Amino acid sequence: MVVEFLLDLLGFVLKGIVVLAVIIIPVMTILSFVSRNKKGGQTQAKGALVVEDLKLAAKKRKEMISKSLKRSNPDKLLNKEEIKVGLKKEEKKKKPAVSAKEKVQEKLDERAAFLKTIEEKKEAGVFCPRNLYVIDFRGSAKGTEFKDLRLKIDAILDVATPEDEVIVNLMSPGGLVNSYGLCASQLQRIRDRGITLTVTVDEVAASGGYLMACVANKIVAAPFSYIGSIGVIAGIPNFRRLINKYDVDYEQITAGKFKRTLSVLGENTEEGRAKFKEELEAVHTRFKEQVLRYRPHLDADKVTTGEHWLAVDAKELGLVDEIATSDEYIKERMGLTIDSALKIKWKKQEKKNLISKFLPKSALSKAIFGKGIDPVESAQKLEEHDNTYMNMR
Repeated sequence: MVVEFLLDLLGFVLKGIVVLAVIIIPVMTILSFVSRNKKGGQTQAKGALVVEDLKLAAKKRKEMISKSLKRSNPDKLLNKEEIKVGLKKEEKKKKPAVSAKEKVQEKLDERAAFLKTIEEKKEAGVFCPRNLYVIDFRGSAKGTEFKDLRLKIDAILDVATPEDEVIVNLMSPGGLVNSYGLCASQLQRIRDRGITLTVTVDEVAASGGYLMACVANKIVAAPFSYIGSIGVIAGIPNFRRLINKYDVDYEQITAGKFKRTLSVLGENTEEGRAKFKEELEAVHTRFKEQVLRYRPHLDADKVTTGEHWLAVDAKELGLVDEIATSDEYIKERMGLTIDSALKIKWKKQEKKNLISKFLPKSALSKAIFGKGIDPVESAQKLEEHDNTYMNMR
């Protein structure tokens, strides 16, 4: 009887769980979807600036590795074993007592010797920054990373002076014209303040990425990174023949002769294609002007064909100034920085959706609200598609 009662109770609980899951999950899904659409279908990102002391981090890393080497030294380990089994007597070495004043004086002497070296470097014509600021830029096709870039540059410009240097470790194959134009303008703010700007490239700075890089006083690239691609490309699918096959009519009404040059569903004309080509050429002209403004020594006919080169070849063309990885260059500049070397980061904190608050890190939450394609949002973007699909590639 007790067993039957427990089985009935278990069955009742399982049925209740199933009913709740069937009712609550769809309701929460709908509420979260409606809430997201009210906010424009976007997740409101919050975050904060994070500052890393590069000199201190390098010092701690060196100390950690040095201690590990000492602890794992075979001779020292064997010596401990010999003492343990009685083959050898432990020799206790007394460390000389160092007073607090002596420790401080030792640091003062090290600082004085460092500053003396810096003065010698300056006399030899080497630029030694007072402070060094490092930021990373990882660009996507949409180029929306300008939001984080703006915040980092705002923070730097609040305190930086012409005695300082800013290093931007850049990686981007290019993307939307307007977004990358804005990113380049953000870097221009640093130049406008008379602050030395260096761009380092480890993988690729092509098209829109090079539009940004060329703003720098100096471009340093790893040997096998891709550089260049000073060109513009645009593409759009056309489904006119497909909708004709199924006798579907598509109406498009515009005000302005060239409001829509090419269409996804309508019939494209030679006049529309010619106008669109003209717009591409206009963007390409502005792109070339931007590059030649900062690098007037370049042979425009050679470097603005849309081709890209390995950095070692790009250096011969004048697109790059120095061949080195970002790690090498940053370490070198840290050794010549008089005061602080800081890395500025923007740490995002994504706002959780409704269901994630109840089911944190669950497979179900990821399945429902994980990263993926929103069909409604995609359809809206396709419908609103205009000449913004020009890409710097």
